[in-house]
Amino acid sequence: MKPILVRYSMPILLAALTVLAACRGDEPMPPEVSQILRQTVETQTLPASLKDQKEQVRAWEEMRRFYAARQFQPAWSDSRGPLPEARELLAAIDQLSAQGIDPRRYRKDELAALLPEKGWKDLADDPREQRRVADLDAQLTFTFLTIATHTAVGRLQPDTVRTDWYTKPRNLDVDGLLNRALQSQEEGAIQKALRGMTPPGEEYARLSQVLDRYQQIAEKGGWPSIPAGPELKPGDGGPRVAALRARLAAEGDLAANAAAGAAFDEPLAQAVSRFQRRNGLEVTGKVDEATLAALNVPAEDRLRQLVVNMERWRWMPSDLGERYIWVNIPEFRMDLFEGDRPAVSMRVVVGKEQSRTPVFSDKMEYLELNPFWNLPDSIINEEVLPALAKNPDYLASHEMEVVQGWEADAPAVSSYDPSQLGKPGSEYRLRQRPGAANPLGKVKFMFPNRFDIYLHDTPADHLFDRAERDFSHGCIRLERPIELAQYLLKDDPKWTPEAIQAKLASGETTSVPLPRPLAVHLVYFTAWADENGVVHFRDDVYGHDAKLAAALMEEPPVPLDLPAIRGDVRAAR
Repeated sequence: MKPILVRYSMPILLAALTVLAACRGDEPMPPEVSQILRQTVETQTLPASLKDQKEQVRAWEEMRRFYAARQFQPAWSDSRGPLPEARELLAAIDQLSAQGIDPRRYRKDELAALLPEKGWKDLADDPREQRRVADLDAQLTFTFLTIATHTAVGRLQPDTVRTDWYTKPRNLDVDGLLNRALQSQEEGAIQKALRGMTPPGEEYARLSQVLDRYQQIAEKGGWPSIPAGPELKPGDGGPRVAALRARLAAEGDLAANAAAGAAFDEPLAQAVSRFQRRNGLEVTGKVDEATLAALNVPAEDRLRQLVVNMERWRWMPSDLGERYIWVNIPEFRMDLFEGDRPAVSMRVVVGKEQSRTPVFSDKMEYLELNPFWNLPDSIINEEVLPALAKNPDYLASHEMEVVQGWEADAPAVSSYDPSQLGKPGSEYRLRQRPGAANPLGKVKFMFPNRFDIYLHDTPADHLFDRAERDFSHGCIRLERPIELAQYLLKDDPKWTPEAIQAKLASGETTSVPLPRPLAVHLVYFTAWADENGVVHFRDDVYGHDAKLAAALMEEPPVPLDLPAIRGDVRAAR
């Protein structure tokens, strides 16, 4: 669902402000307050603290438009004192921890210090009081706009963190949001407006609920670690088993009333299995090396992981589509959703560390049966050319051919310039013919994109038995691609399961348009909560969690140095 964009014409806005002031019994503000506000927001020098903070730069630009539209009249005070909305915004800062956002960065105490205890004193004659009114107004407006931006599209943007994330941010109209909240006069309108900026959908809401539970666990000191030692299994006992029981009870895998004891019984084995299942481990009911490592991840790290993944939800499109394909890279899984339920699910293989699968969204439009594989330049240069230098028959033995041109019907050639293979912009490309050796297998699913990433079959079926499946050159290998093809073509009477199998058996390369194209979302989530509130964690296979968590820790505080922005400091020297 896209946000509603509302813009106000100047006469309508000024009339609304006049009526609002009259309703509150407001006396005119001294013109000096508006002059100070104008001097503050119209400065041509961007605050140094904002230069690398795109979200705060956006809030700064929105603040300029906001005050220009109201002829630089204060929004949060009348001539008697701050309006109730001012203290409501301060209260909203305290609620940010539920969104995985540190309230301390908004420096509520500094803002509260600008509020008078009873009201403005000698406002008409005291320049210091006039400046205090203007500073409070600008700080509150900037804080509101920044919080709205942070909760809607993220505290950071992925291109500043460089974590291979390429989704488009949601459209925002936060100055319009602020205008509507201030004019509503409804109690709680400010907090309601900010809550409405959080990402839509149950997934984010469930993470927020889980976050509260893990915050409480961390505040109580977390959970115990389990000492190193041999594998723990049913029938074992002793201090390590006692620590295991306490550890599993702390996170809810074992009932709290079963936390005590030192015996590895059947209920404990079931609890271990639950823990393994939601952490993507092999489910054995025994504590092997991988399970022990996951158990000993500190509660603070899990809390940080939840915060990082809530930030990622702010980067996602607001509308995923009525039906869509969802590939979660750290989970090594693909789901095709119809509404809010998966219709087809399977394991996948994703890009290895050296060729990471990027995060982006696009639309799947067609599939290819018995596809050719056009080798990317990186593979040609790093693998094929060195092998060809050692073995002149390498291409023929691997069912590869050189094609001149990039059209679908471009001919294969026997005479070509080998130095042009793997060169950007070359007229020659190298492709592998359909067959058992083709790494794309029998079917390829196309959603044309600038990364040349797609979903496809693979002859290397054994890789799906691995717990961690990051082995590809970036594309997504599917466990059961024929099942997916049959599902996507089920609304086309021409392409029955029998017709698909017959075409595959023929070996003929065929492009088949989908009767109903659908969105594809390649994502990177290492923590989520399911519909039952059970939280799942996965390893940070590309190191994106650590990079994003570090960047979030380095965020500057939100309040601005207004005297420096206006040049008051320079003028005083």
